Amino acid sequence: IQSYPGHNVLFGIDATKLSNYFCEVENVSFDRIQFNFPHWRGKANNRYNRQLLNQFLKSAAEVLSTKGEIHVALCGGQGGCSATTLQDWKGSWTASMFAAEHGLITVREFPFDAQYNLSSHRGVDRPFHLGKDPKMYIFAKPDGVLSVPRDIQLCCRHELHVMVPNDDGVSSSCSLDQILSGDAIESIIQNIVPDGIRVEIPARKILSIPTEHGEDECIAVF
Repeated sequence: IQSYPGHNVLFGIDATKLSNYFCEVENVSFDRIQFNFPHWRGKANNRYNRQLLNQFLKSAAEVLSTKGEIHVALCGGQGGCSATTLQDWKGSWTASMFAAEHGLITVREFPFDAQYNLSSHRGVDRPFHLGKDPKMYIFAKPDGVLSVPRDIQLCCRHELHVMVPNDDGVSSSCSLDQILSGDAIESIIQNIVPDGIRVEIPARKILSIPTEHGEDECIAVF
């Protein structure tokens, strides 16, 4: 790599503290940062590998350019996007969740075939097992334009209870039907969440709750 013009090779870089090497000294930002198959030293459980991935994404986000991308190759099952059960998700390295905590979104994933010689994390000069479907995960800063496939979007579910006002209490900016259908609630939430987060209200239910005054209150549950 050093033989190519315009390339600079550095050694001894801590991937969890990239800003210490670039921002403070050279004020450099990168259009692409790549970490193939991160792994804690020695034979470690998921706790330490998650910690490494979390700290790397935080560090990389600090030196990433506005339109830059972070590429992370992970072994089969480690990414978490393909999880179909809670057990699968808990067994993964929850990459999308860590990315979201540092202002990043997972924009795409695709199968990754390592076209180089792999070296074991145990210091033995032999390849390690990548699982059935190693993948490359691409992370970027949301800009309101990036489109993320639904099957890799990180989903967080919340339950919201809204007291339905009577006709006199409804604002002129929205109708009672808009509140009950969820349209008004969805619009309010979408306007306050960060760019890149999509709000959906997939289910709703109207409950009638008796009060101590003998009158029922109408509660919309979203």
